[in-house]
Amino acid sequence: MPLGTQARLLRVLEAGEYIRVGSSKVQKTDVRVIAATNKDLLQLVQQNKFREDLYYRLSTVPIRVPSLSHRKEDIVLLFRKFAADFADKYKTQSVQLDEEAKNLLLSYPWPGNVRELKNIAEQISVLSPEKNINARELSRYLQPYSNNRLPAVVVGGQNQQEFQNERETLQAFLRYEERCK
Repeated sequence: MPLGTQARLLRVLEAGEYIRVGSSKVQKTDVRVIAATNKDLLQLVQQNKFREDLYYRLSTVPIRVPSLSHRKEDIVLLFRKFAADFADKYKTQSVQLDEEAKNLLLSYPWPGNVRELKNIAEQISVLSPEKNINARELSRYLQPYSNNRLPAVVVGGQNQQEFQNERETLQAFLRYEERCK
């Protein structure tokens, strides 16, 4: 959000005043704001990309919800809920997952979080001719990902450095790991 927009939002929250686009008349309002983000706003404040006063105004009652990948027990339940909602919306039978498909849902990292899960439930509800979904069918709708997320020391580029032995390589890796924390 641009800093100018942040200033205008802060004015609305603090004074309850705003000016409509193209007008010069100050309007009054009484609003409550529920804001959500997947960004670390405190870090953005430190980088001068988010106003500190707006941050403290918005963080009155923070509610932290862990990502879907940290709430595995919710994945199948949410999928079932979304599938039922889309069955009602599209006047069709709700899709059901077999055990292998459920296990595939649980092993998927969900980089798009709940929105991605909902989108996949809708895609399957609309596009799949079958209503009993197995893992093979489900995998057609999941984005490919690499489960190899191990850090690697990259040698090359402008600051090329040769590692003479295993000890130097390990030390470089540990320094890299500390920077990533």
